[in-house]
Amino acid sequence: MLIDWGRATNLTGYRDILGAVKHLVVGALALHQAIEGQIGAFRVGDFVDLGSGAGFPGIPIAIAHPGLSAVLVESREKRHHFQRAVRRELSIGNIEPKWGRMERLAPSPARWVIAQAVAPPPRVLAWAMDWVQPGGFLVIPGGPRPPEPGSHPQAAEYGGIEYSVPGSPSGRSLWWCRRAAP
Repeated sequence: MLIDWGRATNLTGYRDILGAVKHLVVGALALHQAIEGQIGAFRVGDFVDLGSGAGFPGIPIAIAHPGLSAVLVESREKRHHFQRAVRRELSIGNIEPKWGRMERLAPSPARWVIAQAVAPPPRVLAWAMDWVQPGGFLVIPGGPRPPEPGSHPQAAEYGGIEYSVPGSPSGRSLWWCRRAAP
């Protein structure tokens, strides 16, 4: 489905199924595993994928863990429509695509929020914190070194994690913070 839609609408940079699975699906699941292994359980409850694009990492995580309820926020209409088609055609009841920019939509605060490749990390931190419920976590994935978003008055604790993606020669990382409880 991703490859078929991608031919007409340029959803991702991957034109073959092997590349898409290796980089997008396996990458999403490796990110989930890194979060769960280093920060805490992430199998039940709700999460928001800000700047979800074609649904990565949100859709693979939601499929692998049906106890999660995922809100996929995407500002580009064609990618939002693709997410809706995936939900409909694959009968994935635990994803809710939302069309719009995260800084303009009314937030749906969640325990987990992932913001991958959305904007420079300091801007992501400023915009995304409203989407994180008190006591919840914001995760900003990055390249080989953890992103450096700076500080935020509501970040109670934070850290960086380096992890690997099976089949990928380069490492990945993420920065995380826990939003202070009121």
